[in-house]
Amino acid sequence: MPTILAAAAREGNWLLLAALAAGLVVFAVCAVRLTVMDLREHRLPNPWTGALAAGGGFTLGLGCLVDDVGWSRFWSMLGGGAVYLALMLLLHLINRTGMGMGDVKLAGGLGLYAGWLGWDHLLAAIVLGFMAGGLVALALVVTRRATGSTHLPFGPAMLAGTAVALLL
Repeated sequence: MPTILAAAAREGNWLLLAALAAGLVVFAVCAVRLTVMDLREHRLPNPWTGALAAGGGFTLGLGCLVDDVGWSRFWSMLGGGAVYLALMLLLHLINRTGMGMGDVKLAGGLGLYAGWLGWDHLLAAIVLGFMAGGLVALALVVTRRATGSTHLPFGPAMLAGTAVALLL
């Protein structure tokens, strides 16, 4: 995303710059709120996962209208949301106690953001999210703050993975 923002500024595409900046603000606000709620209450409320998806879809969709490769970004964005959501839904159906529906819904919104940048960013967001979640779980088990049966919130790891992918 930084390279696209820099290119938009260099080319004077202020509409694209504004759309992306607004999208990043939506992402940041929702990410902070969702992280706090998931860490405290182990839930990702629909109004916030919905705001992330709707805000991202709207702002990034506007960005597609003023970008040179807008239609390919648009379809990539929609595909990214669908793929990440489908993957997490599959994991939820395989093990309902391991993955909650909040994580599934969050994945749809995160997939929009990562997918807008391309399939490589989507893959990075997914892999980085699972790596972050695994490292946190490992650290908690090693320090004896968790066991193999402890339920850990996965939303913050998903959000962190996507945030890093957006910075690539």
